[in-house]
Amino acid sequence: MMMVLPKGLPTLQQFNTGIWTCPDNIFCSEHTEDSFISCTTNPALRRPKTDHIPILSTLELERYPHAHSESNRNFRNTDWIEFNSLLLPRLKSLGPPSPIVTQAEFQEAARNLTKVLQETIEEIVPLSKPSPHSKRWW
Repeated sequence: MMMVLPKGLPTLQQFNTGIWTCPDNIFCSEHTEDSFISCTTNPALRRPKTDHIPILSTLELERYPHAHSESNRNFRNTDWIEFNSLLLPRLKSLGPPSPIVTQAEFQEAARNLTKVLQETIEEIVPLSKPSPHSKRWW
């Protein structure tokens, strides 16, 4: 840990005696120290009836581009009659139902069913607009 606030810089004036002391510390990790442009106090910003002086830290941070939120499918606005009419022929193209005996047959059947469902969802289910009130990933 590195001390960023200069040593001996007073940050508190005791009410009773008026003595200035340095009880406050600002620490950062070694890789963050290079980001600090300045770290100092500003007595002019001190509020009435307070003993501590504001500590102002200025950091140089990289700007990251805005994250693009992924669009989700809006299943509420789906035309389910159209969805079913498109899904049914695709399911029939997989062949008639038959007993699944081996694990390989099960995996193949699951893969085929998932593929047919995903294709139908991509064609029929509309995309929703991201809500401006949703929480961001950060």
